[in-house]
Amino acid sequence: MSERTMHDNQPTAAGAQASALARARALTASDTWDLDRRFPIVMDRAHGAHVFDSDGREYIDFTSCSGAAPLGAGHPAVLERIIEELGRSGGILPGPISTLRVDLAERIASIFPCAQRSTFFRTGSCATTAAVRLARIYTGRRKILSCGFHGWHDWQLQYRPHLALADRDPDTLDFGYDLARLDDFGRQLGEVAAVIFTPEVAVYPLEYARRLAELTRRHGALLIVDEVMTGFRYAWGGYHQAAGIEPDIIALSKGLANGTALSSVSGRADVMRATERTYLGNTFQRETTPFAAALATLDVMADGTTGRRIHAAGRQLMTGLDAVFAETGVNAWVSGSPAMFDVIFEDVSLGRVFCQNMWARGFLMQYGGRFMPSMATTDEDIAQALGAAPTALAEAVAEADGATGPPVREPGARSRDDTRYLLAAIAFAADGFAATERSVREWARLGGPQA
Repeated sequence: MSERTMHDNQPTAAGAQASALARARALTASDTWDLDRRFPIVMDRAHGAHVFDSDGREYIDFTSCSGAAPLGAGHPAVLERIIEELGRSGGILPGPISTLRVDLAERIASIFPCAQRSTFFRTGSCATTAAVRLARIYTGRRKILSCGFHGWHDWQLQYRPHLALADRDPDTLDFGYDLARLDDFGRQLGEVAAVIFTPEVAVYPLEYARRLAELTRRHGALLIVDEVMTGFRYAWGGYHQAAGIEPDIIALSKGLANGTALSSVSGRADVMRATERTYLGNTFQRETTPFAAALATLDVMADGTTGRRIHAAGRQLMTGLDAVFAETGVNAWVSGSPAMFDVIFEDVSLGRVFCQNMWARGFLMQYGGRFMPSMATTDEDIAQALGAAPTALAEAVAEADGATGPPVREPGARSRDDTRYLLAAIAFAADGFAATERSVREWARLGGPQA
């Protein structure tokens, strides 16, 4: 991506993009969720790690399409398999059981030993919601203890009460990743159907997940791991295998079919057979192309090349950003696995402006949004981003200087052992996934995240 590609005819393009945004706002876009918390850009097409807006302006995507495309957008092997399947079957069949669905269930079982049976949906939200229902049907209990983000459905939004309906699911309780609170809920409620958690790999260690699993078993509840984000990215075999825990149910989605809408609920055979006592059917289980895309995706990923490239790219980006922060003297920390990491700023507004300055230069990254390189992310992509980062950060610092006085800039104060990092992590975790302060302090005591 060249400066010429980025900035030729910018006034004309800016005017056209403003018109496209106005049309989007009038008919479909949410200012809060589509634009303010994502990117205020009307996008048109993508190839690999490169994205083009409606005016042809080019961007480098450091989110892997929010984790959905670990191979990069439009990977040839996946596209070829989809096109072949459309010609072979027409893309959809009259009944919900297809040869490809069976093939994929077998493949998932070979990757995740806990996945003795699977059923399929289109989105991560549907998968986590189905997992919770299966736990309730199987155990005959209502209470669900939850932490983290699991999607948009009513049972889940209790963790953000201002977003939920007044009659939201009263039997789901959020424990804010706080094991003491989880233990209290377990003792008070007596019979809990399941504990469901989303791994937040940027802030807590694997030991925390093991303690959570142990406590869940102690209270006689099923363990559900929301691997929608981590299942095909954190490690082959998922986060739960890396942590050494054995869930009863896992929810998988992002990366399963490299950008094609598909999710699965997979788990112990006896628990999954609770499907016989409820209804989880959906018309698009009949669609064959997502299963074909998933099988092609898993074929590409199976030899480990994808994971190694993603980790190598992530490590380059993490190391480079950390160096930029150190050289500038800004209190900001890069935290997590190279495959999926976060950037935590002491001054949150500074972090937001820095990311805005980066996407304005053609690099898609957002504060509070996970950094996730794809297999298609090149060394050149990373070099260009790191080349732009010092100026983007300096401009953000200058803006902050003018608004509130100079931000604290002490290069020696960036250790993870200091109070500044801990307070920044507490604020980040509370805003991002409603973790309690006690949780974050405990994670720090346990040693923090493992790369």
